[in-house]
Amino acid sequence: MSNFILTADIGGSHITTAVVDFTTKKVVKSTVYHKVINSNATDGNVIISDWLAAFKNSLQAFTNPIEGIGIAMPGPFNYTLGISEIKGVGKYESIFGWNIRLALYTALKEYLSTPNDIQFINDADAFILGAVHAKKWDNERVVGITLGTGYGSGFVDNGKMVTTGNEVPEEGKLHFVPFKEGINEDYISTRWFTKEWQKRVGENIKGVKEIVQANNETSKQLFDEFGNNLSATLAPWCTTFKPTKMIIGGNITKAMSLFDTPIKNNLNIDDIVAYAETEEASMIGAASNFIKTKSTNMTRNTKQYLMPSSVQKTEKGAYDIYPSHTLKEGEIKTGYQSLAGELKQYSTLLLEGYVGVAWETVTTQLLEAFKGEGIEKIQFVNINAALKSEEEINKITAPYLGGDDPIFGKLFEGKLIDFFDKQKVDAVTVDKNVLTVIYGCGASLLKVEGAKVVYLDVPKNEIQFRSRAGGVINIGAKESIAAKPQYKRMYFIDWVILNNQKAAILPKIDYIIDEQRSDAITWTDGVSFRKGLEEMSNNAFRVRPWFEPGAWGGQWIKEKIGGLAEDVPNYAWSFELIVPENGIVFEQNGALLEVSFDFLMYYNNKNVLGEASDRFGYEFPIRFDFLDTIQGGNLSVQCHPTVPYMQKNFGHKFTQDETYYMLDAKEDAKVYLGFQEDIEPEKFRAALTHSFENSEELAIENYVQVHPAKKHDLFLIPNGTIHCSGTDGMVLEISATPYIFTFKMYDWLRLDLDGKPRPMNIERGMENLNFDRKGAKVQEELISTPEVLKEGKDYKIVNLPTHKEHFYAIERFEFDHGIEVQLKNQCHVMSLVEGESITVETNGNSFDINYAETFVVPAASGSYKLINTSGRRVKVINSYVKSEEC
Repeated sequence: MSNFILTADIGGSHITTAVVDFTTKKVVKSTVYHKVINSNATDGNVIISDWLAAFKNSLQAFTNPIEGIGIAMPGPFNYTLGISEIKGVGKYESIFGWNIRLALYTALKEYLSTPNDIQFINDADAFILGAVHAKKWDNERVVGITLGTGYGSGFVDNGKMVTTGNEVPEEGKLHFVPFKEGINEDYISTRWFTKEWQKRVGENIKGVKEIVQANNETSKQLFDEFGNNLSATLAPWCTTFKPTKMIIGGNITKAMSLFDTPIKNNLNIDDIVAYAETEEASMIGAASNFIKTKSTNMTRNTKQYLMPSSVQKTEKGAYDIYPSHTLKEGEIKTGYQSLAGELKQYSTLLLEGYVGVAWETVTTQLLEAFKGEGIEKIQFVNINAALKSEEEINKITAPYLGGDDPIFGKLFEGKLIDFFDKQKVDAVTVDKNVLTVIYGCGASLLKVEGAKVVYLDVPKNEIQFRSRAGGVINIGAKESIAAKPQYKRMYFIDWVILNNQKAAILPKIDYIIDEQRSDAITWTDGVSFRKGLEEMSNNAFRVRPWFEPGAWGGQWIKEKIGGLAEDVPNYAWSFELIVPENGIVFEQNGALLEVSFDFLMYYNNKNVLGEASDRFGYEFPIRFDFLDTIQGGNLSVQCHPTVPYMQKNFGHKFTQDETYYMLDAKEDAKVYLGFQEDIEPEKFRAALTHSFENSEELAIENYVQVHPAKKHDLFLIPNGTIHCSGTDGMVLEISATPYIFTFKMYDWLRLDLDGKPRPMNIERGMENLNFDRKGAKVQEELISTPEVLKEGKDYKIVNLPTHKEHFYAIERFEFDHGIEVQLKNQCHVMSLVEGESITVETNGNSFDINYAETFVVPAASGSYKLINTSGRRVKVINSYVKSEEC
């Protein structure tokens, strides 16, 4: 690793570049280069060219290799992504929305490894960090301010910027904090001086220097008032942050002796110093930021394997973790080079996609591929620049995020366009003389004649793995947040608005890309993609399942299902068919392309659901998943919300009514279900609360019934029912689709896999529990008694009655050879629960199913045949929406 970092301090009218030796934290003087910039140039390429000229001058004066580039940049600017958001401030208007990182990398890549070797920092933050290093205050708590055309600020603790928490203003920025009749910057800036001088003297002046030179009573009054205002804006934050040192920079600092008395008298700070070397400090700060923020190589945090670009078919009877369906028309192609070869014929591309797409990797790879195709003039514009401010977006989303609740919010009721500033959207322009690539979530909102829509999709499991690695940023946010609150934000906000946009543009998508393998994409054209969806909506299919360990997880999945990562303690869940989380995979000549299941619903929900589509619309109503507790632990004691509670609090139209079908069970397997006859709600609440608050075990059997569980038993869990699966059971959970709305009330005093307690929801649970489900009623109403509906010499159809609250029915086909079923305009969801394998036939197409695999037959198939290929009797569980519930 080199110790040398090329840096730049960019201002409204200049750029200064130099190499910084970070071992000494000093600028290499021979590399310093100053250049005047016309920030009002109407052609953004002129600005970029001038910046590049400065960088190259410093590089030519230096012979050693550099580690990367650190840039101190004025705002508004997306420092994480390297996108200019400067608009309406009289400078750099022509580069609004541009990917500056990529533009610089294109010209300087001989010195760099990747675009991430260029890092950005706010210019005020850079100055403060650099001054802290220069003063050797790295172990102090320091507040820094810059006084000039604006009011810059930053808070540093042990050498790191502090931008969150109650000790500092939002993002550590003082300028927009309310003060008197406006905000701080209205009173702490050059414009305040010039405005007040004109008001009191009647003269227009350029700046503070002329007021200093006047040296009269009015100038003295102004500086006294300025000092008092400055002290007042700092005082609250000095009380909360408790800085020991203070650094002041900027042009007004030259007159500091005229206004520093109130600061020294009113603020309890040991050392207050003016630091004149603003540019040098900014470049040292930019170098420091580069060292601390350069991205790591970790892009996903999981032990699970990435789905390969091609797979071999599994042996008969072996569960297939990568089910796929042949794309009969068009072609699935691989790699960015083939994509660039296709896209180079167009002048404007709109790259739309899902939150979690690795946009920096995509744009970098695409840039190199276009260069390989001989395209030299390319401009990348990030639509994020047209978003409303993070503060505005937070106000929009706050009512839907449930405050401090760690899990629950309410489904957002707006649309993607609500997150964008119309004036900024209109400011995004297209240069017809270059290939313009506009990218990011919301790019398809632009109306550009002749533009091609390219959609990038990422499976939900991969999005979550990237999130856990800190690689995902919510729409409108500046930085990534912890995985669990980020998932809540995605579930209730991001996924909702992006799904609505996906549905709106599906007919217009020209190309679809599977981006989960960021450096080895697969793609096809939109026409072939939609034909593939049409084919799937008429024939049996499987979605791609995915698997997760958990606090109570067991060993059945690890032992029975091959191809999964073995370096995990257990597997608790298999997402067999949870539509918001699963993808569907197309295959052609060995190449795989995965897209989210909801594309199929948006394409033709009526084909898929039949008569149930009138009630459920684009929502697939039934969920299948595995809960593995064999050699594991008990699930938490829990319940799910009633329908009115779900609708009012979370925004879902229907609730999480469940059943447990015992796919497998050991002799001592059990299910906790329903209350004891003598249950007293308040005593139960008190016992739960006491256990939680005092970390004491609870004899839950005193309150909740425990039932033995045998293979093929069905337990009914309508909303409001107390329940949990006990240890040593392999549950096929057949449920309504909602899946995160579990009110955990007792969790056996254990910790989650991250070493932290799982959140409890005792009060929410008490608000939803049905205490009438107790005593003998539990056996009568909540444990299904099989009924033979039809029987022949080699088959049997068994009804497994569900509860009146369940909108879906469950039945089981048992047969030796085969069985033909009429769908009656219903979609059937099935799983092979006994036997090695079967074949399902629809409309002349056949699809092989192995033990424990879940599959779907859409209503438009009309009918289907199940053919036994096991050599012994098989059992297939089937679920569908009751006709009376449609």
